[in-house]
Amino acid sequence: MATQAGASSRSRSKFELYMWFFTRVSGVLMLLFGAYSIIYANLMGGRGLMDAGAQTRWAFFPISFHVSSSKVEMTPNFQNAFWQFYALLLFAFAATHGTNGIRVILKDYVRSPILLAWLNALLLLVWLGVMAAAVYLLFVAQGVA
Repeated sequence: MATQAGASSRSRSKFELYMWFFTRVSGVLMLLFGAYSIIYANLMGGRGLMDAGAQTRWAFFPISFHVSSSKVEMTPNFQNAFWQFYALLLFAFAATHGTNGIRVILKDYVRSPILLAWLNALLLLVWLGVMAAAVYLLFVAQGVA
């Protein structure tokens, strides 16, 4: 019986270690993705044509209705497979990073194991819903052209 409890806590601690590592790596990757997006926006002609807010919106979400009256070439509705995959990765890292942060906060403050299990299940459902919405918006929805 003691070996099962030890194995369970070891697997749980490995999960916690992996999620701790993921949080650090995803944070760095999100910074690099954001820097690449802003640099790309400047290289594509955004410098001097848009204010900082419009440039940031274009860099992270290159959809035609985000930037009006500019000479920057747009990729309408993420038709380019590279930008679809790039946006999905960025969104997946951000959503998972944030969800893991909320999970850790819940673990720190919720003392009832049953309530914690229910809240974690709810958090997982919300994460799955958000990811499904992101996939729908990036790959299925046509948006405004």
